[in-house]
Amino acid sequence: MSSIPKQISEYILMGLTQEQVRKNRTKYGANEISSSQKKGIFQMLLGVVTEPMILLLISISIVYLLLGDRNEALLLLFSVVGIITITFYQEKKTETAISALRSLASPRTNVIRDQQIIRIEGKDVVFDDLLILNEGDRVPADCELVSDRMFSCDESLLTGESVPVTKSQSNPVFCGSLVVSGEGVCRVSAVGNLTEIGKIGRKIADEAIGRTLLEVEVARLVRNLFIVAASLCVILALYFGIAKSQWLQGLLSGLTLAIGLMPEELPLVMTIFFALGAFRLSTKNVLVRRSSIIETLGAATVLCSDKTGTITQNKMKIGIVVTKSETVTLNPTSILSEETKSLLHIAYCASKHPSFDPMDIAISDCLALFHERADSALLSVQDFPLTPDHLTMVRVLREEGNYVSYAKGSPEAIFDLCKFNSSELEFWTNKTNELAKQGFRVLGVAKSKSPLNVIPAERKQVDYLFYGLLAFLDPIREIVPFAVKTAYDSGIRVIMITGDYPETAKNIADQIGLKESHLVYTGKEFSNLSEEDMQKVIRKCNVFSRVSPEDKWRIVRMLKADGEIVAMTGDGVNDAPALRTANIGVAMGERGTDVAREAADIVLLDDSFSSILESVRIGRQIFDNLKKALGYLIGVHIPIVGITFFPILFDWPIIVLSAIHIVFMEMVIDPTCTIVFERESAESDLMKRKPRETSEPLLDRELFINSLIQGAFSLISVVSSYWITEIFLKGTSSPKVVSTASFVTLVFSNLFLILANRSLHESMWSRMRISNPIIPYVFAGTIGVLILSMYLPGMNTMFRFVPLNFLQFSSAILVAFVGVLFYDMTKVLVSKLLRG
Repeated sequence: MSSIPKQISEYILMGLTQEQVRKNRTKYGANEISSSQKKGIFQMLLGVVTEPMILLLISISIVYLLLGDRNEALLLLFSVVGIITITFYQEKKTETAISALRSLASPRTNVIRDQQIIRIEGKDVVFDDLLILNEGDRVPADCELVSDRMFSCDESLLTGESVPVTKSQSNPVFCGSLVVSGEGVCRVSAVGNLTEIGKIGRKIADEAIGRTLLEVEVARLVRNLFIVAASLCVILALYFGIAKSQWLQGLLSGLTLAIGLMPEELPLVMTIFFALGAFRLSTKNVLVRRSSIIETLGAATVLCSDKTGTITQNKMKIGIVVTKSETVTLNPTSILSEETKSLLHIAYCASKHPSFDPMDIAISDCLALFHERADSALLSVQDFPLTPDHLTMVRVLREEGNYVSYAKGSPEAIFDLCKFNSSELEFWTNKTNELAKQGFRVLGVAKSKSPLNVIPAERKQVDYLFYGLLAFLDPIREIVPFAVKTAYDSGIRVIMITGDYPETAKNIADQIGLKESHLVYTGKEFSNLSEEDMQKVIRKCNVFSRVSPEDKWRIVRMLKADGEIVAMTGDGVNDAPALRTANIGVAMGERGTDVAREAADIVLLDDSFSSILESVRIGRQIFDNLKKALGYLIGVHIPIVGITFFPILFDWPIIVLSAIHIVFMEMVIDPTCTIVFERESAESDLMKRKPRETSEPLLDRELFINSLIQGAFSLISVVSSYWITEIFLKGTSSPKVVSTASFVTLVFSNLFLILANRSLHESMWSRMRISNPIIPYVFAGTIGVLILSMYLPGMNTMFRFVPLNFLQFSSAILVAFVGVLFYDMTKVLVSKLLRG
């Protein structure tokens, strides 16, 4: 609790009573933006359980259970529970992090109630409240000024403009803006969803969220595989029924074949890939709100970025100092002349300290950079603040018994104070225009010509001497030029969309290395074009300035309509509609607004531009590794189905695999797909490739052919092992030796195929230079269990195995290796042929 400040005490403002507060909250609602509803635990759990992937896993488990394969059904059901737990944990972690960001972003404010000033949370503000706002306060609701003293706000989170806006009682103060100077008493005119921020929040809430590319692709792949499996099921059932009059056996065999052909691990693989990918990104300060969106980011073709706070630091910095005799571009190694030092010192004396004005802060930082003394306790005896009629800041300081007047402000206003003649005015006006065209915001600096005996009553009573110009810029983030280059190398187009001046946007575009940076369209120019001309511009223009939220929204929509996969980054409320509309919305976590974070799919907790490219890399890596896992998954199912049913069709004497053997193989296949390939390192050319075409399926022609070839070679190896053991190595052993040797070949064929599938294009020998820490564990575990199943009494009985001698065991391994070796050579050849 505190007393009412002197400057507003004359109003004798009482504020709302507690009864009025309750009525207004009931009538107008709480000061919260309900752009999205917070999920409860039950809703989150239900959302996870009803995911198509989880439902498919449960369905397959039920089918296995109905067919009497209880072991496989229980194994899958346990897998379902594990995946639900992992996914639910990730969802809960994301929502918790978003809630924490929301709490941190909620401003506290001083409000007058019952003729007392109390400090409350922004969410507790109600319609018609009287707020007291000072420098550094975040405005919690839309307001109208009742009383003010040189009140200005930074509205960059709403407009994209980093320059403070002077406020008066004739224009509103918007929720989310930051008070950078002055003091004011405001009456709340809108709260919650009725604020300008709230209106945008409602708009993005209406924007539908479509399925990701991979979600669509998996649905299509599962459908196609089901059609193939069902067709083969019917064919096999008809064969048994017509040729052998065994309709029931045919139906059961057909159903079993269909299930064997369906890679039921695929939903499991994809869910784990996304969950672990999201977890890995979270360790790199990237919060994924929908894990499946990672892969879409990997397919992005266009990256639309806001300028202020995303490409730039949203922090003013002095770039150039112009005095009468020199122009100095400042950098940490610059040697400052006495003239330049004097200019900076005068500018410092004309500024308030401490201050929230970004230009005052920039002047202080500049002096600190060059180790110049800056007295933070400078107290003025008279201030003439910036007003709409007088765009200068003048401070009168007492020095050695006299008074000295220091001034800074817009160049034109300072020129007027200094009473330039025509030649001086022309010279300095040209200098100012040159700097403005380069994207700088320019201030003039002046000082009274001589000490004053009395405190001036008005700023124009003093004779001023002009000292020079300060050119301010909003510096780019250091990592951005490299990130833009990386994006171009990856085939990703970068577009900058900003609310700033065209010349400023052009200058920033040059600094970060945007292509066609000279071509700039303003939002107004773009909106005045015909639909056909808009489409032409959208294909070549990479810099849009002076754009409104509607313009951003339209640009993103037109890019998507042109077939682009659009990633949109931003932190402000003005970015939220475009974030929701884009294929991938990427919001900033540190500085971003609640509305932007709620609208986005991905939140960068450290606001680092480089994290976007890291997300692209991981997205591409996930898709690459998914293809490897899918190729392996299809390939290893072919010999399992083949050696189970070909003997039935062709009356071969090979023993059919039993259920326990299938379970054993699944113990190899499942961890291989979900862990080994998930941990596979990115291939060297990953970020040199062009984004994949949206029409490119997960199971493309090359992968499908490779899968069939590796499956065929593996099947040939198993059949060859059978005949080799049967004819040459069997000796006097029981027939189970042949079956055991065949199974050993199948297991080692699957293990060697892991090595062959580590790259879709390189040979397994070249890929061995890159380690995968999981592979040794999978090999050791599988071989260990296999040896125990053959040589451990009781266990070999359960598996129906018999011990093999050294020659039989070695030959089974050798046959498997030779088969995979032939496939590996064929894979490289197929890759070269299909890729031209």
